[in-house]
Amino acid sequence: MKKTNNGKHIPENPQEDPMETIALYRDIVNAANILIWRTDAGGRFTFLNPAWEKGYGHKAEEMLGRNFSDFQVPEAAGDYINEFRNCLIGETVTGHETSFYSKKGNEINLVINLVPLYDKGTVIGTQGVAFDITERSHADELLQYISAKDELTGLYNLHTFLSMTEQQMKAANRERKEMLVIYIGVDDMQSINDEYGFDTGDQILIDTADILRKTFREADVLSRTGGDEFVVSTLVSSKDTEGMIMTRLKENIVKYNAEISGPPRLSLSFGTAFNDPENSVFINEVLSDAESKMYEYKKSKKG
Repeated sequence: MKKTNNGKHIPENPQEDPMETIALYRDIVNAANILIWRTDAGGRFTFLNPAWEKGYGHKAEEMLGRNFSDFQVPEAAGDYINEFRNCLIGETVTGHETSFYSKKGNEINLVINLVPLYDKGTVIGTQGVAFDITERSHADELLQYISAKDELTGLYNLHTFLSMTEQQMKAANRERKEMLVIYIGVDDMQSINDEYGFDTGDQILIDTADILRKTFREADVLSRTGGDEFVVSTLVSSKDTEGMIMTRLKENIVKYNAEISGPPRLSLSFGTAFNDPENSVFINEVLSDAESKMYEYKKSKKG
């Protein structure tokens, strides 16, 4: 006979002492940090190991006789129920990602493995284990955010802008709406960096991003394309809307310059282009058109 750390014996042969083996398995289940449970054929919990309470505050007596879906994030419950039904017809569920709420209301992300429980060849319920992947999910979300956003301003980067605007363009074409693209460049950025330093230059870019957020709607796509340039796409009912949008943007720039205590003043150049739903083109063409007009405008100001 071998001994465990707590002094209990492990039989060399499970047939040697079945009661010892059962006690050992019970100890393992009770000590495990992973979630372990059983349900009946109706999906109601019939057994839960202590990890449910130790990790997430749910006492067994509060959960027994209830369905897992009662404790789940609503949008995740439907998918879990489908997997549970698959298990009832004899399928093994592996790697199903879902979510539920802890006793304190925190959202917990899990990956579940589920197997059917049989009695004389008939499925009478299920048995499952689940691993907490909340931290991994948060890391994935952070990575996705970082890869989609410009680090300095928090606006979308160009890659994400092109992807999102392509979808926006498809919606505009279906709804017979115009899509307006505004290309924006900060004037004299090199001079600002040389005279006032890069920290001031960075602040100018951050302030420009804030002005764009104040000017445009939440549904509009705002991006820093790199360096001192920005681009916005917005759905409009007609080309007549352009004047109103540009007026609002220019007013916000004037207001910003009136509120700052000193130089440098913020000056922006713009170029605009439309996508016509009746003669739609690729987003790169619209973007290139707006960019060219911005450079023409910037050149004329130096004229």
